[in-house]
Amino acid sequence: MIGGEKSLDKIVDFKCVPERIVYNSADFKVYGVSVNSSEYPDIKISKYGTATIKGNISELNLGIDYIVKAKEVSDPRGIGYEIINIKRERPTTLAATRTFLYEILTQNQTDVLLEAYPDIVDRIMKNNLNDIDLNKTKGIKDYTFNVIKNKVIENFKLADIVEEFRGLFNLSIVKKLYDKYTSVDKIKEVIREEPYQCLCRLGGVGFKTADSLLLMLDKDSKKCKQNGTKPVLFFGFDLITSYQRAKACVDYLLDENENEGNTYIQIVELKKKFDVLVPEAKSNLLLILKGDNDVIFDRELLSVCRKETYETEKYIADRIKEAISINIKWDCDCTKFKRLEGFDLTSTQCKTSELMCEYNIVMLVGYGGSGKSSSTKAFINLLKEYHKSRLLLAPTGRAAKVLAGFTGENAMTVHRGLGYMPPNDWNYNEENKLPYDVVIIDEFSMVDIFLFRRLLEAIDFNRTKLLLIGDDAQIPSVGAGNILYDLLKCEDIPTITLDKVFRYGKGGLSTVATDTRTSTEYLDKSKSGMQIFGEDQSYIFMPLTQEKLVNYTVQLYKTLLSKGYTVEDIAVLSCYNVGEYGTVSLNEKIQEAVNGNPEAKITFGNMEFRLNDIVMNYVNDYKAILYNEEFIDEKNTTFIANGESGRVVKILKDAMVVDYDGTLIYVHKSSMKNIRLAYAMSTHKSQGGQFKVVILVTPKAHTFMLNSNLLYVGESRAKEKCYHLGEIKTVNSALKKKENFDRKTMLYTFLKGN
Repeated sequence: MIGGEKSLDKIVDFKCVPERIVYNSADFKVYGVSVNSSEYPDIKISKYGTATIKGNISELNLGIDYIVKAKEVSDPRGIGYEIINIKRERPTTLAATRTFLYEILTQNQTDVLLEAYPDIVDRIMKNNLNDIDLNKTKGIKDYTFNVIKNKVIENFKLADIVEEFRGLFNLSIVKKLYDKYTSVDKIKEVIREEPYQCLCRLGGVGFKTADSLLLMLDKDSKKCKQNGTKPVLFFGFDLITSYQRAKACVDYLLDENENEGNTYIQIVELKKKFDVLVPEAKSNLLLILKGDNDVIFDRELLSVCRKETYETEKYIADRIKEAISINIKWDCDCTKFKRLEGFDLTSTQCKTSELMCEYNIVMLVGYGGSGKSSSTKAFINLLKEYHKSRLLLAPTGRAAKVLAGFTGENAMTVHRGLGYMPPNDWNYNEENKLPYDVVIIDEFSMVDIFLFRRLLEAIDFNRTKLLLIGDDAQIPSVGAGNILYDLLKCEDIPTITLDKVFRYGKGGLSTVATDTRTSTEYLDKSKSGMQIFGEDQSYIFMPLTQEKLVNYTVQLYKTLLSKGYTVEDIAVLSCYNVGEYGTVSLNEKIQEAVNGNPEAKITFGNMEFRLNDIVMNYVNDYKAILYNEEFIDEKNTTFIANGESGRVVKILKDAMVVDYDGTLIYVHKSSMKNIRLAYAMSTHKSQGGQFKVVILVTPKAHTFMLNSNLLYVGESRAKEKCYHLGEIKTVNSALKKKENFDRKTMLYTFLKGN
């Protein structure tokens, strides 16, 4: 049931013709459909003259007859029908096949395909495609043929499979199963043998969903056994108490724990959560902890973790110890690099070059404005002078641009630097090491354990030194681990700590960011108007009640554009995505204000993407399709990192093209769920980037989420100016709170062990 809906427990069958799309996203669609009321008098018709059907279904073709099985549901908008199954009649004649193909192909493509393969629909339904030769089908190559195949499967095959499973699995689940196993018999075989592995490995199907579906299948099986009827499938064991169910639950709990940044969970906490989810299977928990190959139970720490995670942190610790023990010394005169662009570096800033000449691994940490950039640049000048090769890396594309900007050197993401090739090939690895004298990694707090392991695997410390740069007041990685903070606690790694901010008291941004980092109140509570900080007037606090905040943000954005700034220069930051003051709402309003009359646009769910919009990728896309004007090749892919932003440069029929810093990516509607507007972004997503102007939005409604670390990240993204909009009381409340950096990790324990 969708939120706010009430099931009327009435299952109905009827024919309908979709007339309009009401809502369309990857996971949920709503259609207004025409129904013959004389034939189906009980189907409720809305004030628009259509019935409403909804659900997690494939995209329907308007004007085409469909046969529907649905559950009648009621919500505040009236009565509608939640789809159990929907299908259309399979074409049985050449003329009917031609009519169907005209819906998805041009007339010429349809004629060419049917001339070569008039039985193409039957071939696809029977998965009899081995002898298909696309050289015979001019204008139809791999990508277009896959579109045809998917449409045939979605319109005819999947509905048959839904019926085979008696509606226990919806169309979305069935499609994912069919994509992987391509036959009903194979699907049943795999579910029977490995029920939880089968479903939990499908994208978007978590343990709770899988458990619910499988228990329904099990219940159906037992009911059929009592009635003497044939079940959908029979497991042959008691599913509810099974080892498979217990193991899937443990895997789920460990994954959820890692999603929160931890690498292990205490056994007491694991058992408590396990008993809530699968109490009937509790007798298997001890068996899993004692003998399962991919779960490790540490009896001394009374902790549980995935074997891969355990081995990853152990590997990192071993390689760090190795780097500390080797220490190849360079005979370089560091005194030649104490002066940089007309000013002298402090003795602490000079230590980066000195320690890198002495040791194989060094950490450089410090406040924003404390001179990490200058210290790094001076070291790079030394590398140039002594002809040392170097590789500059950062965890995100945005952070890599910043690193390249202040060093004047080429910089790239860790993935690109290691030559990542989807789905899981890395050009530089344990067998093929990086050919550099130094690897420099900036924004190191954002790196998780799995990515860091990939980097360490590609480094030969007998040849390559490693410089790790970070700010320990910034929020930690999204992924598992707490590497920067664990390494700092270790104290065995040579570390330079820069804690003097050079323009403190003079530069507005430098002053405010430093005070925020140290949780020092800086706003004058006795003042009611605007407060401007610094000789450069780079930080401006604008006291606004949250009721006025959104409109003021939009007007300020438009004013900045009128002064010559571009949309790439400005970032609106909010700590929430949802809600009245979240990034989604802010993006919609800014988009309408600055790109209200686009030449072209495309909708996806409740989002609308317009030509020239700024957008952001919200997942690590390992198979981003490179755009080619002549034809789309799904195999021609590249990696686009989570958090990379680009501009919409072309709108197509069912897709758009996004320019990510010169790389053109084809984004089909099926992938648009991973793309969002980026005029406004979450403060978390902004980490590692820099913008000429930041508009930092901190309404009273965000008091619970806000803390000094989030404020610090937001303020320190600005290069020229930060306009901070909110109330003094909200800011001061946030300054008193710190981000919880206390993640449960094993790296420090491994580093201190023998």
